[in-house]
Amino acid sequence: MDFSMRRFRFLEHPADVGFEAFGRTRQELFANAARALTDLRVDLATVAASEMVEITVSGPDWAGLIVNWLSEILYLEDAENWLLCDFEFGEFGLGRLTAQARGETFDPARHHLKGLVKAITYHQLAIENQGDFWRAQIFVDI
Repeated sequence: MDFSMRRFRFLEHPADVGFEAFGRTRQELFANAARALTDLRVDLATVAASEMVEITVSGPDWAGLIVNWLSEILYLEDAENWLLCDFEFGEFGLGRLTAQARGETFDPARHHLKGLVKAITYHQLAIENQGDFWRAQIFVDI
C-alpha cells in the first residue's frame, strides 16, 4: 500500500458512516484516523495548521484509546469549533497518549460543512497490524 497516496478511505455501509485509516506506525494510524474524522465534517484540504491545542486521553486498550482519542477530537470540534489536521505525539502507549494537535477554528466563509458526527462507536471497530502497516476500521454515529 502506498501511504503517500492514501491516509484513509471512507467505507460504504447501509446505515452508518465509516472509514479505514492506515499508518506505518500506531501514531501515524491515530493521526490519520483523526484526519478522516475531520474530513467527514469539512474538506480536510481547507484546514490550516495555524493554531495548536494539547490533547491527553487514556483508554484500557488500543480500541478504547482510539475511540477516546477520536471522541476527544469530536468534542473539540463540537464544543470549541476546532478543525484539526496535524498531530505530533508526545507520550504514546497502551493506556495513554498526549498530542499537540494543529488546526484552526471553523470559519463558515472558508469551510463548507459536509455533515455532523454524533459519536464514535465500537461497532465493527478493528485495529490490526498488517505486516508493514497498521489499519483501523471505525464507524461513527451521524
